[in-house]
Amino acid sequence: MMICLAEFEDNHTTQNVSYMKTTQRFILLLFLSLWSLSLIAQKTTILYSADDDGKIYTSIAEALQSEKPVYRLKITKLAKKDSLPEELFQLTELRELTVKGCKLFLLNQNIGKLTKLQYLNLDHNKLLRLPETLGNLTDLRTLVISRNIVETLPESIGNLHQLSTIDAWGNPLFVLPHSITNISKTLKVLDLRQIPLTKWEYEAMEVLLPQTDIKFTDICECENRRDHD
Repeated sequence: MMICLAEFEDNHTTQNVSYMKTTQRFILLLFLSLWSLSLIAQKTTILYSADDDGKIYTSIAEALQSEKPVYRLKITKLAKKDSLPEELFQLTELRELTVKGCKLFLLNQNIGKLTKLQYLNLDHNKLLRLPETLGNLTDLRTLVISRNIVETLPESIGNLHQLSTIDAWGNPLFVLPHSITNISKTLKVLDLRQIPLTKWEYEAMEVLLPQTDIKFTDICECENRRDHD
């Protein structure tokens, strides 16, 4: 009986030690994963000047009160729903602007005043079109207009020679302006997923953008897919 009890205690101790080692490994792996994610986040934050601390402003009022240049603004709530407040366009040093889920119907013509923008995210609004003044944003690298109701891109899109990505999934965007050929060598990705494109519409886009990765969900052989959905 004494031997059995000793064996039981030894086995129990061994199990406890094994469990503690497993727990320690798990905690270490979790810490390393979080640390790695933190490093990745730091690396993907672009600093635009020596005094840029990487801050993302979430209020127009707060941004206007800043004594330092404002490079990033992210808005998810607006009192006025149909368009952006005009005072926003005083922030002419902006490099990154996100206006997401605000039910915007209209993108102001004055967006063209933010000529230093490199990233513009208008995801999940109710935009029907984009103004021609968008073509003034000649430093723009990324344009996100996913989950809107945009049917066409402005002709001035061809002025954006730095533009490498257009994320337009979920819009009724079946035709591209011919001017987009002007940026066919620099536009790397055009995301048109969740858009019911026909084969002919897709092939027409390929002709305009032969070097661009056009992402799509699937292509229909029918002449007009919208009649079939």
